[in-house]
Amino acid sequence: MNKDEILSKHKNENRFGDEREKTIRTRRDAFSLWGVLGLGVVFMGLKIWQGQSPADLVSLFFCMSGLAFVYEGVQLRQKRCLIPGVVLLALAAWFFYEFCRALLA
Repeated sequence: MNKDEILSKHKNENRFGDEREKTIRTRRDAFSLWGVLGLGVVFMGLKIWQGQSPADLVSLFFCMSGLAFVYEGVQLRQKRCLIPGVVLLALAAWFFYEFCRALLA
């Protein structure tokens, strides 16, 4: 490999930032996800305490988790990630249906 090939390969590998930036973005996303989950659990507790159904929040949590599993399964080409992803997305659809049904009742 000549110098230009090495430089172009390195530039292509780091077009979305170096390893430190990628790690920070990954941790940022995980940190914000935990914040959303924590706040969602608080909201769910309040809804249950008020006698309301938390189906909307449960649907959001299952959808969020299911999409993460499906994304990982597609990117890594692993069925062991796709199966729980599809199950969680099906549960998300069911709880969304329950939420809509309760709204129309």
